Amino acid sequence: MQDLISGGCLCGAITYKIYFPEDAIYPPKPHTCQCTQCRKQSGALILHLITVPCSDVNWHGPKPSEYTSTPGVVRRFCNACGTSLSWQSEQSPEQIEIMTGTLDERILMSEKGKELAKPEYQTWCCRFISGVTDIIKDGKKYAQGSDSSLIA
Repeated sequence: MQDLISGGCLCGAITYKIYFPEDAIYPPKPHTCQCTQCRKQSGALILHLITVPCSDVNWHGPKPSEYTSTPGVVRRFCNACGTSLSWQSEQSPEQIEIMTGTLDERILMSEKGKELAKPEYQTWCCRFISGVTDIIKDGKKYAQGSDSSLIA
């Protein structure tokens, strides 16, 4: 069981630590998203996230800026450097999705990183770019959100 992971934005102004209590789910629901909004926000074809309880995340530095991308969904980012940090839905206010790429490099390059990078599921697979973004073999594949139909 891992008890702590850390990360932050590109400029270093905002950092966070995620503490995992003994009974926590680990790895914390690693998954990918290929929806248009995640692509636009991150600038990446595939966004990778981990889902954790809000109470397990301790933010340091200035409060992340917020953008309501759709009704009921807040995306947080660093106002200084623009790093996308998190996604949160009012449908699950007790959970927050942290952008996996914002984890500290020492975490990502370790055995912990391998566990965190292997998706349990993939969302918005209806947006696959054939031969490019459909290459990740791990995890269940949902046509849209994780409450939609499975495609594989």
